[in-house]
Amino acid sequence: MNSMTSKERMLTSLRGGKPDHIPCSFMAFFNLHQQCPSEGEFLAKQVEMGLDAYAQVGYLEPSLHPEASEKTWTTREGKATIFHRRIDTPKGPLTQQVVQEEGWPQEGDFWRFNDWIVPRCREMLVKPEQDLEKLPYLLGPFDKEHIRALRESAKAARAMADHHQVLLAGGWSSGNSLRGRGDDGVMGADAMAWLSGYEDIMVLSLTQPEIIREYARIIHEWNLKQLEIYLDVCDAELIIRRAWYETTEFWTPAAYRTILAPFLKREVDLVHQAGRLLGLITTSAFLPILDDILDTGIDVLIGLDPEEGKGTNLVDVKARFRAKGRALWGGVSGAITVEQGTREETEQAVQRALDTLGPDGGFILSPVDNVRVDTPGTWDNTRALIEAWKRGR
Repeated sequence: MNSMTSKERMLTSLRGGKPDHIPCSFMAFFNLHQQCPSEGEFLAKQVEMGLDAYAQVGYLEPSLHPEASEKTWTTREGKATIFHRRIDTPKGPLTQQVVQEEGWPQEGDFWRFNDWIVPRCREMLVKPEQDLEKLPYLLGPFDKEHIRALRESAKAARAMADHHQVLLAGGWSSGNSLRGRGDDGVMGADAMAWLSGYEDIMVLSLTQPEIIREYARIIHEWNLKQLEIYLDVCDAELIIRRAWYETTEFWTPAAYRTILAPFLKREVDLVHQAGRLLGLITTSAFLPILDDILDTGIDVLIGLDPEEGKGTNLVDVKARFRAKGRALWGGVSGAITVEQGTREETEQAVQRALDTLGPDGGFILSPVDNVRVDTPGTWDNTRALIEAWKRGR
């Protein structure tokens, strides 16, 4: 019999300790999620599979400042549909144009924070050199009704977590975009990607870093307000902060160290003051800034991908996290191995991850960063991953 509950096993691992066995918890599991009509069923099905699933407290919808107003509309140019957004603020308007491609955007699905915006955007919403004084109106105080909704969903999530004896997490929800919402949540520079694209951000971080530092500060202040709400209205043991766009694919190590890391550290400190843990999602090209990430005090890096991680060295990463008593979550590529590989390759990847990252604790196995493709081959590899984990954990 297991000597720990799933929640105890996850918390032990997240704190860098060695549990009764290595847990397996999918950081995101879209091809199962889309089959489930509710979060309760999604959680229950993962538990039935034997996974160390975690319940999610829900979604805090962002709000505009009360003095700002938003209008969206569409126009046609030949066969193209153009989606327009205008946000009027006391400091002037913010305007955006997005070309519909592959059925997106759509009426009712034109979120301000969304990965799909960037490749479709003809005009970015925030132009950093001229719009920063308008930005706080876009990141307005959170609406009381939205906070109340989060409180209610968090209460229901706590009941589910207690029923299944699993971890409760908040700050980011892997089901947001699947349920027709945007990709927002507790974040940092990810917001810059969606609001401004990254070409301007990368150039300005080198040529006029004071502009990007101020940009990051405004987002950070908004982020602190989100964190305070999550910490107040729910008792999640883990707060997850997205940082997919805070890697050396977009930032030089010096820019990361001087612009982004100090703000992340303050956010980690706030979470720790509340007695909670903070997990940082970043999945690629982080090795040159790994010591800077560790110095912020994060408890777990979520998204260690051995295939798409761009130079990720599992042995090196494990040694550096082990030395600090911190945790790692990932170990197998979802996109390359589970979705495109063979059953044998999946089993070998699991064993390699367990052998390399599992000794001495502080490791949670997961495909990174998702399993999306709903095909017989992907499901067969998903089952192979879980079976190999049970054999080798």
